[in-house]
Amino acid sequence: MSLQRFIPYSVAMVTPFTKAGNLDVANVPAVVKYYLDQNIPGLLVSGTTGEQHCMTIAERKELYRLVAETTAGTGCQLYAGVAAFKTEDAKELAVAAKEVGFNGIMLGFPPYRIISQYEAEVYVKEVASTVNELPIFLYNNPRRNGFNVEPETFARIANTVKNVYGQKETGAVENVNKMKSLLLNQVQQQELEGYSFFSGTDSKFIDAYVKHGYTGITSIAGNVYPNEIKAIVDNLQKNQVEEAESIMASISVGVELLEQAGMIQAIKYLLRKKLVPIGYSPPPVLDLSDEIKQALDKIFL
Repeated sequence: MSLQRFIPYSVAMVTPFTKAGNLDVANVPAVVKYYLDQNIPGLLVSGTTGEQHCMTIAERKELYRLVAETTAGTGCQLYAGVAAFKTEDAKELAVAAKEVGFNGIMLGFPPYRIISQYEAEVYVKEVASTVNELPIFLYNNPRRNGFNVEPETFARIANTVKNVYGQKETGAVENVNKMKSLLLNQVQQQELEGYSFFSGTDSKFIDAYVKHGYTGITSIAGNVYPNEIKAIVDNLQKNQVEEAESIMASISVGVELLEQAGMIQAIKYLLRKKLVPIGYSPPPVLDLSDEIKQALDKIFL
């Protein structure tokens, strides 16, 4: 029986916006139903792929509520992307996710404001203390935040904040095994198995899982390759690496094109073609060129 608090495969949900750039409240249920129709076991809501910082705090809370209401009774696991410029806003978001029934939180760090390691620890402790009942995994995204969670910092947090059970690591892949090694100085091997370490890069996930200690993925490509990414995760958990590699090889051209085109714009384009009312990304992010759309059509449609 798994000791992990988080499932190993969830999909990073894209968020519908109106032409004016506001959360498209009316179409959130239809977008969520698309994911449910694909039998996706879990959704990461309002993360990087969900363009969280394009929404107000009130819009993000409303998004949590609508997703929770639409998935009620389905068994779909919900993880709330929580990150904000100010600690009080992050606390408000975390409490809102708890109150509507989310299963866990992905806690990111403030963008643009380059904080110290100590300030990061205080931030995590303060936010986590508002939702003691919910498991949390941290989100280390130094490329976008300008801040990197050092493995030693994660280990100190995990030792003192009792509802932190992992990290999504999009920085140095070597950090995951470093974090695991540091944790083993604090917990038993069996307890270590209760921690999750997620990738967010589909094309590099197999290598991250096999060589670098990752345990799962919050997938972006799963928006359009839901069954394939799930099968890759399932095979890796069974140590069937060749089978996982074979599946990845079958979709690698498509995944590479998504990454080159811009994951969010490309996924939104493909979902619109499937009549999912996902809309567009708020400016200054622009729609894809006709050339890229035609390339996507050849592979996906």
